[in-house]
Amino acid sequence: MLNSPMRQELLRTGHLTTGSIYDDPAIRNKFHNNTVVNSTIPLATIKPFINEKADNTIASPMDIQYRNYYEEPNRYVDNGEVNIRGFIQPTQTLLLDDSYRLIEGLIVDSINGGVGFRNHSGPLRMGLGAQWTEDILFIHPETACTQTNLSLHFSISANYFYNHDNGYMADDGGFANLPTEKPEPGFGDDDWQSAFGEAPDLQRRSFALAWWNNQLTARVLNISSSSVGDRYTSEFSNYATLASPGSILISPMNGWYLDSIFKKSASPEAAEFASYGRRCSGFNDTDPSNSSKPYVRCGYFYGVPYPSRITDGQSYRYDLASNWTQQLYTCASSMKASVQTVTFGSNTTNTSLDLSDLRVLAVRPKQYSESALPTWAIEKADGYRIRDINLMWGLANESQVDEDAFEIRRTAELYLPASTHDITFGHIYDSFAAGMAPGAAWNSVYELAAAIRGIAIDFIPSFPCSYSGETDYGLTLKYRNLSRTPEGTAKIMNLIWTDLMAFVVVGTKTGFESTTQSSSTSHSKSKRSDSALTILGTKAVHKMVRSIGYSDFRYAIPAFIVVGILLFSAATATVFALRKSLSYEILEHYINQTSMGRTATQLMYPGIAPIDASTKEWSRATRDVILNVPRPQSRPKNRTRPKLRGRRGHSSPSASSGASLLRVHQEMEMENRSQSHLSAQSHYSASRASSPHSPYTIHQFA
Repeated sequence: MLNSPMRQELLRTGHLTTGSIYDDPAIRNKFHNNTVVNSTIPLATIKPFINEKADNTIASPMDIQYRNYYEEPNRYVDNGEVNIRGFIQPTQTLLLDDSYRLIEGLIVDSINGGVGFRNHSGPLRMGLGAQWTEDILFIHPETACTQTNLSLHFSISANYFYNHDNGYMADDGGFANLPTEKPEPGFGDDDWQSAFGEAPDLQRRSFALAWWNNQLTARVLNISSSSVGDRYTSEFSNYATLASPGSILISPMNGWYLDSIFKKSASPEAAEFASYGRRCSGFNDTDPSNSSKPYVRCGYFYGVPYPSRITDGQSYRYDLASNWTQQLYTCASSMKASVQTVTFGSNTTNTSLDLSDLRVLAVRPKQYSESALPTWAIEKADGYRIRDINLMWGLANESQVDEDAFEIRRTAELYLPASTHDITFGHIYDSFAAGMAPGAAWNSVYELAAAIRGIAIDFIPSFPCSYSGETDYGLTLKYRNLSRTPEGTAKIMNLIWTDLMAFVVVGTKTGFESTTQSSSTSHSKSKRSDSALTILGTKAVHKMVRSIGYSDFRYAIPAFIVVGILLFSAATATVFALRKSLSYEILEHYINQTSMGRTATQLMYPGIAPIDASTKEWSRATRDVILNVPRPQSRPKNRTRPKLRGRRGHSSPSASSGASLLRVHQEMEMENRSQSHLSAQSHYSASRASSPHSPYTIHQFA
């Protein structure tokens, strides 16, 4: 989508109008609600976000586009001309991953949630691989949840698994310990739209929403006082019918777990639940567009039910007539943009690049000094409503920013501006993904993603990636542990938002936009056989080389012991040498005198050389001496050893045999000595044929 028709039109026409909606009454009066949209983004609006640095890898709003889109004429847009709309087309869910995943155009954070925008590229033929870092624009979801301390209970029918009954609500402190004073912010009639700043305090909002939810629930149940452990059964038969032991539910704050609210959604009580759900966000869609107001969405999260008697040993098996408990949370969500420094690794040795060859090694926030914080700009659209226009935002070149048309902020991260609550990924009506997609993702999470047990609504995926967990046991297991705490619940919400964003958007920024070479040029320079290969540019990387090192020094303990022994030996030798208690001459003397060659020669030829002769003298005197070593005698094949029987210190029945064997050994020893002596004395004779043995020849060395 790098050269989408919308982008080509934007660059070709370059309108300099100040807004995206026609102001001519003669035209506007012809259409519904007097609104005619001009889909071309003015050049003056996009110019501050254009970074002309050749190596810039941070995506601008124009580099965030829809992964899939279609063309459709719209009578309210560009006077009925064909325009582009994005749409969701689910692929493989990444919700069960627990790592950074690279997919086309995105870095997906499946650990805590978030997407980074990058049109992937990497070095080729790096041998053992390479590493490098880039600054990447990320959008991270942010959620805070509060436990209402009101638990919902139901039973699986004793006759049929899919029937549930015996629904009731238990007071775990949500009524009994409810503060009497309104929390801040109070969501009052006069101040709820102005009580929040540029950075929303989501934890305070979710707590205030829980307070109001419990107040309204107590009013419907007509509760004036309550104690921890009290049960209320009159309004929960419908909840038991819709509950499921293996799934979560996510919805706006609507009070639908109460029978009277669910069956009479137009009642004043139902409207009051919905009203405070909107007040938690801080704006209505019909409010004036405001660049200073962040997007916030609020609602319910029903955790995965767990066995009511789990402490008594009840298992997660869905037994008939088993009782189950479900926690109810209120949550507030937003999203913020920031620059992250990403370390990439590549092990590509081929002439082509595949995403499997790239991996993310580390992601950390980019570090700024207080005097060098980045400049963000948010478009101002005075005179329009929030639902009319999606504001342009992003890192900006401050010298190009018109402060009358943009709000400037210098901060490490930016909460994205408010956008409509009405648009989900099932009904995207424009091609400006940076302005619409992040908010539409949260709208889809709260309205559709897990609204009813595993059912797909409005194109939001059900099977094979039902976000409720009803049709995916892997999700059920992951949700089961996380949904027991507010922090884990917030993580589930962030991961679902991330998964939806990965289906819908893509980044087109490579960092080589101004340096891309043609495939023919790259082919002629590199002499590669693949003429379709395009060289984007050059970038410094750290090439990997082989090295040996210990990652765990416990495995080096044997080596340390050997080194210690060697060092001790060297130190001892040095001490002896310095004290001169052991000289080289003495060592040489003892080495010579203990030599086997000298010992044998002195024994056989006494006086042939002085006993303390030097090595040269000894070699000169004995160089013609030949020591004859007899070959071992071959033993008869059928020869058997005589055996001595009996215990030591006692006479044996074969004592005579033992005495005979001793004489045999003595006679053989005398014979061998005689033969060795004769052989040694006859070494000067010309012929040794009379010797009974064929000798080995050993030359003497001192």
